[in-house]
Amino acid sequence: MKNKTIINRCSSATLTMFIFTFVLQSTPAHSEDKKLLPLEVLSISSDSRLSSTVLIADKTERKLSVFDLSSIQQEQAKQQFDIDIGKKDGNKTKKNDKKTPEGIYLLEKKITPPEIPFDLYGSMAFTTNYPNFFDKFENKTGSGIWLHSVPDTVALNRGSKGCVVLRNEAIRQVESFISLGKTFLLINDQISWLNPTEHTKEKEFALSWLNQWKALWESQKLEDYIKNYADDFSVAKFTKESWLKHKQELKSRYKYVNIKLSSPHVFHLKNQYLFQFIQDYESDGHKDTGLKNLYVLKDNNQLKIHREEWFALDQTN
Repeated sequence: MKNKTIINRCSSATLTMFIFTFVLQSTPAHSEDKKLLPLEVLSISSDSRLSSTVLIADKTERKLSVFDLSSIQQEQAKQQFDIDIGKKDGNKTKKNDKKTPEGIYLLEKKITPPEIPFDLYGSMAFTTNYPNFFDKFENKTGSGIWLHSVPDTVALNRGSKGCVVLRNEAIRQVESFISLGKTFLLINDQISWLNPTEHTKEKEFALSWLNQWKALWESQKLEDYIKNYADDFSVAKFTKESWLKHKQELKSRYKYVNIKLSSPHVFHLKNQYLFQFIQDYESDGHKDTGLKNLYVLKDNNQLKIHREEWFALDQTN
């Protein structure tokens, strides 16, 4: 009887150890007991003129995470929601491939019934700017990639035509985090979670490059400044060569240049970087304020600007 009791106790202890080991192995790498941050979001701007939130869709985990400046500082997502994605696996490359793209997308417009059918899109949809600059650079095709809902009667695992899909109740909550034309939706096959030290290293690498670009422009060291631009750089009617000539011509006219940048958004996905900030420019001959987007690709550990966008801001308000 005594030996049987010992055997039962040993069996119980073995079972307990097995369960404990299984739980440890089954715990996701980004569980709440660990402080981890997404590589995709290196910096969220504190400037009120930019969006205060960013959405990140993880296609593998089928989760949408919401981050703002506070949640980044606290090293955890503000909120998280279940999602559906395209019927086919992989990164979207062409029209009608039923794949969800992976990239950095701007949420541009809200659409509701009766403009869209409720039975397909639920209570609302938000359009994105797919294909964005990076997609066009890679010759990707297609359109109509949305963040939208589905009725409660529709399964959330049926697969979409490429859109990111939420439940009706979830999209109503997510709507409160969206500023149209400002808020970004980042979509990746799987979020790259980093510990705070790793995340800080990646953030400092990106911000150091941005500050160096600004310093070279401000000091008018144009031969070094232009080295930050890719050979196929374009902005409006300029190429890399004509952009340098344009800057040299301005240098000959102005005695000084002062550049002030707001705290930036810095988004990083694969080899793509998007830097977004408010830029105040002043010289003895011109002064303006605008929203600047830098589309940057990383090659051999070097960052190169492939496109710039600038939008004037009304300073009368």
